[in-house]
Amino acid sequence: MPDSMNVLLTGGTGFLGEYLLANLLERGHSVWAHYRSESRKLDTVRLLSSMGLPRSAGSLKWFKGNILEADEQWERWCSEYPGLEDVDTLLHSAASTRLHMDEKGEPLKTNLGSTITFRKLIDRKPLKVHVVSTAYVCGLIQGDLVKESNHPRGDFVNVYEESKWEAEQIWNGAATILRPSIIVGHSETGRCTSFSGWYILFQAAHLLDRLMSDSKDLDRLGLNIDIPANPDGVSNVIPVDYVAKATVRIIEKPENHNKIYHLTHPKPPTHEWTLTHVCNRFKVGGLRFAGAGAPFTQPRNRVERMVWRQMQTILLHFANNPVFDRSNTNLVIGDITVPPITADYVDKIIDYAIEKDWGQSLD
Repeated sequence: MPDSMNVLLTGGTGFLGEYLLANLLERGHSVWAHYRSESRKLDTVRLLSSMGLPRSAGSLKWFKGNILEADEQWERWCSEYPGLEDVDTLLHSAASTRLHMDEKGEPLKTNLGSTITFRKLIDRKPLKVHVVSTAYVCGLIQGDLVKESNHPRGDFVNVYEESKWEAEQIWNGAATILRPSIIVGHSETGRCTSFSGWYILFQAAHLLDRLMSDSKDLDRLGLNIDIPANPDGVSNVIPVDYVAKATVRIIEKPENHNKIYHLTHPKPPTHEWTLTHVCNRFKVGGLRFAGAGAPFTQPRNRVERMVWRQMQTILLHFANNPVFDRSNTNLVIGDITVPPITADYVDKIIDYAIEKDWGQSLD
């Protein structure tokens, strides 16, 4: 077992953060977990309790504060939370996952603002820094190999990716950069608390199934909708438990620090495979990938209009098709099995999402 770390974990109650917290505790590390919401903290405590965690007294402590003020509030936090000053490692997982800028300035406000304030803090409080970014800081790529290196500014698909790229530039060379791809439900339970990204296709198919069940006169197997995307492109999705396990294993060893790691799937599903499975699951047909740049089939009735609107929403998720190099990752944690994306697994995460009403009825 590696030497114990004393970790300051931001975003400890987020979807990924919960599993990072669990893995840190399982591996014998001490954690100060940051939180903002009492209800989310209670949800995380319940999850940890179901896993039998924490396993030693004092290994988990909580602190509440605005991470955008970390530099200004550090001394006050240390006074309010005795022992916080002894942390030696920062694992920065907190993030806004909004894809488009809102009226409050998110996701730039959180993703860039927290980076700036922690970078200032590190100048006077030296810590080993590890930052969760995204593999899609590469920008819009069509089939090219993306290296585990710092990228020049690209054509970003959304503001979230751009905000993560901006943050990486600030940490470049001074932090371990962990780049997961599209994080989805737990490989064994399907559990998820954020139903965006890949889930939008599943939710659209589920809504379509329900709509067509009320329209007996419509041909649910002959929708005749062309989607302007490449059928051979891939959605690089990765189960949350793999990302958490891989992250903790990487940061435990000092020789791995201050490098870039792609926590991506080596065998991601193609768009064609995903669409075929989803159509079979919900018993709909006539949806086709017609190639990038192909025109959208214009809707002829209310069902096709609904499909058309949903496909407009999810099209960006099919537009970017990079291939991710995993040289650094394989060298360090090649022994950790990446859970395969199978039909059974996809059904499992869909079942969980439906049970939770796509996030509307989370416990």
